[in-house]
Amino acid sequence: MRATGPVVRRVAPGLVGTASLVAFLVLHAVFPAPFERLELFASDTLQRLAPRGPVAKSVVVVDVDEESLARHGQWPWPRILVADLVGALQDMDAGVIALDMVFAEPDRTSPTQLIPEWERRFGFRATTDRASLPDHDAVLAGVFDRGRVVAGFAPIDETKGQAPDGVAPFAVIGVAEPNGVLRFRGAVTNLPVLDAAASGHGSFSLKAGADEITRRLPMVVRVGDRLVPSLALDALRVLQDEDTIKLRTEVVGGVTTGYTVRVGDIDLPLDVAGTLRLRFPTARSTRTIPAWKLLDPVERFRLYDEVRGAAVFVGTSAVGLSDLRPTPMTVYEPGVDLHAIALEQALSGAHLVRPAWAAGVERVVALTLGLAAAFACTLVSFAAAGLVAAVLVSIPMLADWVLFTRSDLLFDATLPTLAVAAAFATAVVVRYAGVERASQRLRAAFTHYLSPDLVAALASDPGRLKLGGESREMTFLFTDLEGFTAMTEAAGAEALVQLLNAYLDGMCSIAMAHGGTVDKIVGDAVHVMFNAPLDQPDHAERAVTCALALDAFAQDFKLRQRAAGVAFGTTRIGVNTGPAVVGNFGGSRRFDYTAHGDAINTAARLESANKALGTRICVSRATCDQVSGHTFRPVGTLMLRGKSIGVEVFEPLAEASTSLPAYLDAFARLVAGDEGAADDLLRLHTADPNDPILALHARRIGAGARDTRMAA
Repeated sequence: MRATGPVVRRVAPGLVGTASLVAFLVLHAVFPAPFERLELFASDTLQRLAPRGPVAKSVVVVDVDEESLARHGQWPWPRILVADLVGALQDMDAGVIALDMVFAEPDRTSPTQLIPEWERRFGFRATTDRASLPDHDAVLAGVFDRGRVVAGFAPIDETKGQAPDGVAPFAVIGVAEPNGVLRFRGAVTNLPVLDAAASGHGSFSLKAGADEITRRLPMVVRVGDRLVPSLALDALRVLQDEDTIKLRTEVVGGVTTGYTVRVGDIDLPLDVAGTLRLRFPTARSTRTIPAWKLLDPVERFRLYDEVRGAAVFVGTSAVGLSDLRPTPMTVYEPGVDLHAIALEQALSGAHLVRPAWAAGVERVVALTLGLAAAFACTLVSFAAAGLVAAVLVSIPMLADWVLFTRSDLLFDATLPTLAVAAAFATAVVVRYAGVERASQRLRAAFTHYLSPDLVAALASDPGRLKLGGESREMTFLFTDLEGFTAMTEAAGAEALVQLLNAYLDGMCSIAMAHGGTVDKIVGDAVHVMFNAPLDQPDHAERAVTCALALDAFAQDFKLRQRAAGVAFGTTRIGVNTGPAVVGNFGGSRRFDYTAHGDAINTAARLESANKALGTRICVSRATCDQVSGHTFRPVGTLMLRGKSIGVEVFEPLAEASTSLPAYLDAFARLVAGDEGAADDLLRLHTADPNDPILALHARRIGAGARDTRMAA
């Protein structure tokens, strides 16, 4: 049972990430609108990055542009001018001429309209019989009657007017009626004389998304109770000399998923609203001819090959005529271009299709990749989990790109991408929280052994704490409490524990305040190391400063305890600098961060040597040579057991005495073999008999020694 807790903590990121993933998928299903915006943005991006290529069959737009209006007058043009334009296209053998405009009222510039008005207003009397006056609308109808003209009309949501009688019939295939297509209650149509003469009739209704961007074109709509084709669809019918449009409702599991429209041998896949997803070419790349060129005999002659056999849409790009629409490719696309793009798409067969089963596949992929991302945070390191998440995020994006560019299939990569992000982010947060809790526990534990600054540095940059062993120069400080064994026997256990804890707490706090790492506490002894685990270039200086602070604390603690009747002993301190191997040592079940090397043993021996020397702090020359901020008094050269080379030792002074210069001079002469140096040291001892170092030299001189070498 004890293993249950660690196991739960281990798998917690994956479990919470899974819960987050499920919550995200539910949110996506219940509130789809915000996510649809992302889906549209992704599909628009694909359209821009990989536009549809040019088609072999020709579709041309005749544009009543700004220059055409400047040359022939503002819109609406006289119908006789429109008749000249349409007639020119017929003379050039256009395959079909589709008009993205409606002529709902009689032409006011026609003589049949002007002369009665002049009679009423000005009393004008025409000399010609009114019945013989030319009628521009009749002229245009006569041009329509020459054939291959598809007249446009505008569906509206008002019960005003109906679709023209000559609209091509639909042959509905299957048992399901196409009830899901867009519905309109009425329509604005052309004059009856024009509609009667036209070869076809098509709706030029455009459908924009919620963001006002046009991505689809309604190919089949209902006006009242009647199915009617779009301008592009009926242009396709006339271009192929077909009489009927076939319509089949696609049903999966009793649910209508869309429609298939067949004209001749061309099939168009429509969605449940009867709209065609447009596969856009490069922005403004539709073949376009300004209308004025077709009205100019010279220019018209040069355009014959371009118009012959082509499907021609006549419309306008003039800003004032309000037929400019935003698309995924451009901010302003003339509405007539959209009909041309739809017909080009029909002729090329390059349809953008979103299969009925796409949503289900996307959810399965989102769940699968999301689970993989969540449990990656459980099974591998942070870095590896991040790499896994990056790969998982790229999978739907790459698949979406390949399917779009190779097969014109549209899938929503945003759903699995967001699912991976949601699952991974949640799992990472949970895992990070667990790591942070463990880090806090570790930080709290290490604070008992390392200085707070050291702990903070390690927490911010764990890489600086190297596992295993490494060789480096370090300074070691050993302390020991004199008379601890006797005090243990004399004092009660409970009182001793409290006393020792107070003493050790003060000693460790001082060591950590100076950047030292408390390596061990053995009974009353404290082992401190400097320059590990972090680099401390001034480790020797830190150690000596720490030793003086420890000595001051220990002396004050001893005096306070003795004043309270407790026979507390003197603290002895040894400091040495040298190479050591530091790191994690031990077995697989238990290890200890410590150091090994001769420099450590020497520090311990110097601590013990204090008893013989009469000092409280003993520092080696290896340490003194790296310290500039303290004053030292040389003691002698200790010949430690097992070593052939002596260790020069010094006593650090909290403050220099007036006799220090004389001592240093006498000591230097004694080292050099000057016989008079011994007498000078004896005189200094007589002047200050309580100085333990002078007392040491006096005893040695009295025993016949005339050098500074001594056994320890």
